[in-house]
Amino acid sequence: MNKLKIIFFGSPYYSVPLLEKTIELGHEVSLVVSQGTTKTRRGKIIKTSVHQYCEDKNINCLLPTQFTDSINKEIMSLKYDLGIIYAYGKLVPKDIIEHSNFGIMNLHCSLLPSYRGAAPIQHALINGEDYTGYTYFRINELLDEGDIILQEKYKILQSDNCLSIQDSLTALAVSNLSVAISRIVDGKFLDGNHSEKVSYANKIQKKDSIFDWDRDVVSICNRIRALSTWPIARANLLGEDIKIIEANYVQQDHDITFGKIKAFSKDELLVTAKGGYISINKLQLEGKKIITNRDLFNSNSEFKDKLLNNLAQN
Repeated sequence: MNKLKIIFFGSPYYSVPLLEKTIELGHEVSLVVSQGTTKTRRGKIIKTSVHQYCEDKNINCLLPTQFTDSINKEIMSLKYDLGIIYAYGKLVPKDIIEHSNFGIMNLHCSLLPSYRGAAPIQHALINGEDYTGYTYFRINELLDEGDIILQEKYKILQSDNCLSIQDSLTALAVSNLSVAISRIVDGKFLDGNHSEKVSYANKIQKKDSIFDWDRDVVSICNRIRALSTWPIARANLLGEDIKIIEANYVQQDHDITFGKIKAFSKDELLVTAKGGYISINKLQLEGKKIITNRDLFNSNSEFKDKLLNNLAQN
C-alpha cells in the first residue's frame, strides 16, 4: 500500500490505539483533531487522551470548539489523502470531507445501520442484544451514514460491560485497519445490509441510570452493565440512593416484594426483583467511594445494619 497523508479525528482513550496503528502502518499523520480541554471544579485542566498522546509524541493537534471558516481552511491547506475518525465527538463539515482524495473513514461500534448515534454499545447492552460489532464506513454529512467498507461481528459475553466491549471492538478494528484503508482507497465497498433495520442509539442521559426493582432481573443487569462507567445505574434500596457498578442475576420464581433483601453475607447481597434476584458485587453509597459487597459487610456503616435488619422472611 502506498503511504498516505492522513488527518485523524479522535478524543477518548480508546481512539489512541487506532491513531497508533495508523502511524505504525507508515502513513503520515499530518494533523490530529481532538476535542478541547475541560476544567475541573478545582481548576485542573483535563486534556483528551488523544490530545495528551499528541503532546507526548510531538504530533500537531488542533482543538477547535467549532468548525469555523478559518479552521476549515487551516485543515484543508494540508492537502490530505484520507481522514480517519474514531469517537471524535463532532460532525465533520462537508467541505473537509470533500477535500480529501479518498474521503473520510469512520470507525463506529455497531453493525450499521443498527445503532447509529452516540451510544451504540450502551443501547445494545440495554436491549439485550446477543451480538454487536464494528463498522468502517466512508462518511457523508449525515449521522453515521455512508458507504460501508468493512464490518465484523462480536459475540457479547455475559461478563461484558460497556468498557470491555469498547476495548474488544477497538482491538478487532485496529487489527483490520490496513484492510479498511486499502478498501476505501480502491473504492471497494460492501452492499448495504438491507436485512438490518435502521435504529438509533441516542446519547445516554443521567436520567437513564435510574431503575426500579420491579423490572426483570435480566433487564436490570443489562442496564448495570451498560452504564458501568457513566452515569452508573442507580436505585433506591431501603431508603438509600445507591449506585450499582457490578452485579449478576439469579432467575428464580418467588413471591417476595420487589426491592427487599433476600440475603446478605460476606459472600452475597441479593435483592429481590421481577423473576429472581440481583446479586450486587460492587456498589457506591451517596458521597462514598466504590466498595464491594464484602467491604460493606465488613464495615461499621449504618446501611450495613439496615440491610441485616431487613432481611426478607422466606
